[in-house]
Amino acid sequence: MNKLISIFLLIFLLISSNAFAELSLSDLEFKQEDIKLDPGLSKLMDQRHDKLQLHQKFGIATALAMTTTVFLGDGAKKNVTAHEIAGITTGLLYWTTAYFAWSAPKPDIVKDTGSTQIHRLLSYIHVPLMALAPVLGYLHHQNDKKAERSSGLVNAHGGIATAAYLSFMAAGLTMYFDF
Repeated sequence: MNKLISIFLLIFLLISSNAFAELSLSDLEFKQEDIKLDPGLSKLMDQRHDKLQLHQKFGIATALAMTTTVFLGDGAKKNVTAHEIAGITTGLLYWTTAYFAWSAPKPDIVKDTGSTQIHRLLSYIHVPLMALAPVLGYLHHQNDKKAERSSGLVNAHGGIATAAYLSFMAAGLTMYFDF
């Protein structure tokens, strides 16, 4: 499992040199002629650009924090505090990243296609998993403190967190491939 995570991280870091490149109008699915016709649309485009730039930057920070959290998860019983701090940091970065995507204005002329559509579809997997994983982690930790064995969905915390991680990383990677 750690090899798969390492491969994802390596690929992500190798292609992330383009992560801080300026987005162009075509990256945001706007056409130059559409923006020149309507000053209101131009203002929306500027707002969209700014929010999606922040979404992109926070997404990279989230990917690094999430990778750390997943790696620390293997030894969480030995070092609960490090895994817990990494998990809280990941959660804060993740929901901040999501906020910038959700609050970016999307004019009617913008349609999700190709990589953007896949990126959005993958969010339907990782968003609910990222809401569920910390709750299960907390419950699992509470059971450990009482020396009780976790069962059912609580016992699936690691698997659910890993699925969230993989779908999040896949969503990030889709934005580097234009199809």
